[in-house]
This record gives sequence, C-alpha cells and structure tokens, in this order.
Amino acid sequence: MPHATDTSDPTTIIDTNDTATPSTGHVDSETAVAAPARMLDRGPTIDPALLDIAENVRKNFRLDEQPEFTESVREHGVKSPIKVIRMPDGRLVVRDGQLRTLTALALEQTEVPVWITDFDPAVDPDEAEIRRIIEQINVNDRRIPLTPGDRAAAIALAIDYGATVTRVAQALQTKRDKVKLAGKVGASPTAMESLDGQFTLEQAAVIAEYDALGDTAAVERLARSSPTWFPYQANRIAQDRDETRNYLTAALPYAEAGFRVLTNYPEHDSSTDSESLISAAELVDTDGEAVDVNHITTDPGFWLVWLELGEDTVWVETDTGDLVDPHTVDFDTLDDPDAEPAEGLRHAREVQSRQQIHAEYFLPRDLLETVGLREREADTNPGNIDQDEQGEQSAAGRFAAGRRTAAARTEAAQTEAARERERVVRRRVRELNKQGLAAQTTRTEFVQRLVRRKTLPAQAPVFLAQSLVSDYGLLSEYTAFDMTSKLLGTKSSPLRRDELLATLETTKPARALVIVLALVLGGYENRAGKDLWRYADRGVRRYLAFLRELGHPLVPVEQAALGEIAAADIDIDTPAPEPNKPQQARAA
Repeated sequence: MPHATDTSDPTTIIDTNDTATPSTGHVDSETAVAAPARMLDRGPTIDPALLDIAENVRKNFRLDEQPEFTESVREHGVKSPIKVIRMPDGRLVVRDGQLRTLTALALEQTEVPVWITDFDPAVDPDEAEIRRIIEQINVNDRRIPLTPGDRAAAIALAIDYGATVTRVAQALQTKRDKVKLAGKVGASPTAMESLDGQFTLEQAAVIAEYDALGDTAAVERLARSSPTWFPYQANRIAQDRDETRNYLTAALPYAEAGFRVLTNYPEHDSSTDSESLISAAELVDTDGEAVDVNHITTDPGFWLVWLELGEDTVWVETDTGDLVDPHTVDFDTLDDPDAEPAEGLRHAREVQSRQQIHAEYFLPRDLLETVGLREREADTNPGNIDQDEQGEQSAAGRFAAGRRTAAARTEAAQTEAARERERVVRRRVRELNKQGLAAQTTRTEFVQRLVRRKTLPAQAPVFLAQSLVSDYGLLSEYTAFDMTSKLLGTKSSPLRRDELLATLETTKPARALVIVLALVLGGYENRAGKDLWRYADRGVRRYLAFLRELGHPLVPVEQAALGEIAAADIDIDTPAPEPNKPQQARAA
C-alpha cells in the first residue's frame, strides 16, 4: 500500500507495486462476473456486489459489534478506496477493504471507490498468497489513527469554521456532549497535549477551561496532577476560585469607600512589604486611646483592609450593612413586599444574609505622623505624666510606674498573641472546611458513578450487612433520602419514596441491590459534611474505608476523619500531596 493516495485524478489510480499495471477501472467485457468501474470526481467506483471477498486474514467480524464504523459508512459512504486485485479470470478480489465492502453490502450501497491492480501471473501462487497475508497483516497493524489531541483540534477547527455541534456529532457518530468537550480541548494546545498524555477528555476539558481564562496557575497545577488525583485537585481549585470571588464581592463596598483591599494577609503577601504595615490594633492616638473604626473611616484612603470571611452566616441591613438580630425580623413577610411585619419586628425585605466578615485594618508606618497616630509600644510614659512631673517622683514611685508599664505591655502582648492565635485557628478551620467541601464533591462524583452499575461490587454485601446492623436508623435520618436522590442522579429533586418504589417494580434484582447500596451510601454521605475532619463517626469511617477499597483515593481531611493522621498536621498552604505520598507534618 502506498503511504498516500491522490484520488483527485478521475482517470487513473496508480499502485506503487512494481508488478502492477495502471488501471483506469476497465474490466474485460467478456468476463461475466465483473463490470466497468464508473468514474466520479473522487475516482473510479464499482458496485460492491461485484467484488469477491475471497481469503482474508481477518476471520472475526460482526457488523452489530462495530456500530460507530457502520454508522460512519451509512452517513458518509465508503471514503477510502478498496484495494482490488483483478485476477486472470476477471474476478475482482478484495485485497484491502474487507470490512468496508461487507458494510457497504449490508447497507445496500451501490457504489464504493476502488483501486484496481492486475494480478501478476509470473508470481508463484503460493508466493502470491504469502504476499497477500503479509500485506493484509501489515495494513491492519500499521494504520496510524489520529491522536485524541489531533481529533479534538480538528473538531475545534470545524466548529470554528461554522459547523454546529449537532452536525459534527452526527457526522462523527459521537455524542453531542463529547463533541462540545472536544471543541474546548482542541482550542487549547496545553489541553490537547494533556489529552494525548494521560488525561481523559473530561479532564482535558477542565484544563482547557482554565487555559481559556488565562489561569496559568490552575493549568500548571492540574497538568502536574495524576489522573487519579485530578478530580480532587480540580475541585480544590474550584473552591479556591469561589472563595476569591466571594472575597472580592465582600471587598467591593470597602473599595468603594476608599480603602485599599489586601488580597492576602500581609505576612503571607509577597507583593506587600509586611514590615512596612502595622495593624490598627497596635496603634493609639495622641491621647493614648485605642484606634476605633470611626477614626479609620475618617481617612479611608490611608488604610489597607484585610477581610476574613467567617464560617457563620449573619443578617445585615440591606441599606447600611449593619448587623441585625434575626429575631427582630418577620420572615413571614419575605414573599410579600406589601405585608405588614408583626409589631416590634422589621420587614424581611429590609435585611439580607451574608457570610460573617472580620475586617482588620493596616496603616503604612510612614503615614503614622500624617494621621496623628503612634505605636502602642512607644508609650513609655504611663498615666500621661509629663517628664518634669515624672522627674519629681520618688524612686519608689518611678519603680512602681515602671512595673505598671511593664504589666501593661505584657497584657497588650498577651492580648495581641491571643488575637493572632484566634485568627490562625479561624483560618485553619476555614481552609480545612474548604478541603472538606472539595473532598465531598469528589467523593460524591465517585459514588454517583458507582451506583450507576447494574450489579454490586464484590465488597458490597458485607459492607451493607455491617452498616444496616450497626446503623439501623441510617436510612431514616433527616435528608438522608435526599442525598440518595442526588447520588442516583434522578430528574426529580428530591426523589420521592413512592417514585422509587414504582421503579423497583420493573427493576432487575441485581440492579435493585445496587439501589439498596445507594440508600446506605446516601445515608453516610449525608453525615459526612465538609467538617468531617473534626470527628470520627464510626459509620462514616466504615463508609470511607469501603470507598477506598473500591478505588477512591482518600485525601488528607478524609484520612483525618479515619484517625490515620492528625488534622493539625494537614498542610493548608500547599496543594494536597498525591495518594500514597506521605506529607510532612506541619504545626498548627
């Protein structure tokens, strides 16, 4: 077989075989079994019924086992010429193209493109068969398919030229969602490379999405991941980006008021000289009084603010943003803007919920004199006694004053240390909960794939028996059935029990057992929230161990729930290590 064939010439197709003679598709008119090949713009064609399959190295082929190949021929016809040997008796014997010929016959197509070469009578019949066998093995073994990346790039190019996703899907006998994903991947060289490497189309599409956004940090982090660890890393990144969006949303009012907004805490921000900033909590005014918010908001342009989004939800006035006690709100008025709230309560439309925000303000040191402030530690004259008066004090009085000063400084340092510890604890809880939420999303995706099975995994019966004996109230726990609905991926949300019962009447026994597994897994997943690292519920531990046994890689917060590592040792500043790679212990 030649490496490439030009079919643009309508008069001849040339074989590179030295013994072959050029053919225009002519067949001896005296031969009853053959007919002249027709000439079209793509080259000579012939009715496949006139071709003789004869002997072929491929023995096993069923059309119903090759639906994509069959649909391609049905949609487009046979595109690649069938290589045919014209025998001395006029028979047209297929040398290469058995599957194309059989499929065209099955679909009752009347024309296929051919490449006709005359048989060389000088070759010994046995030698001719040896050459046929070797050629047929080679052409089947040495065909080089498109790489997944090249295929995705071609799909993206077709869409770029104006082809609809539906048209491409129909033409390639591929599902629309696959074509959409391939279109995304094909537009990103990095994603194409990852697809040709180790990642699935779905994973490469995630890389393509971040590449299109210019998020190089996310692209590099995902590209370094392994396919097994990829889902968790992708969900971790999604959580980080959601937090950034929430932070910027919360920071907008501060920016509008004139404050400069820090995107990282000063000591963790490489773009900011943290030594040049001092916290408002460490400052006092000229009278030695602590700096309050009113002082800060007087000149907001001088200050930088760092916002910490808390775990709790609070209620604030819609107009002012001031905190509101939810017990003072008549929430029955929420759906009726004209309703009168109960006596002593306010209308629900006057308030809104948001994450709790802790604001910490910082001032550049070189602006201290400008705003009339000084560092608390610089106050070495307790009681605001001037130097002359202090000089008149007795030695004992000065000693006592020094003791009071030292005590005040110690108390201030302890207060600051406590405040810093509280901030560190809040940050650790927030970061571990973020990891927990990413783990929950990844775990749910794994379980959703698991419960799509038609039969139970081998490990499931013992797990089910242990679970139902140990946690006999599991299935009746609040929202447990709603979680099962989510895992089963039902259109009804949430799935009602009577709906599930109705489907079970026609469900095969093996699949019914899988649904039982989904009910138990839904009950445990309902317990395993984002903060599962805080506790070690026995049932959740059994659930996590079962998923790991089935191939789900556990991440640090899940390992902490199992008691295998300490939550205090989980690194919250760097991406999670790959499975089976021990992480370095880190102090809380």
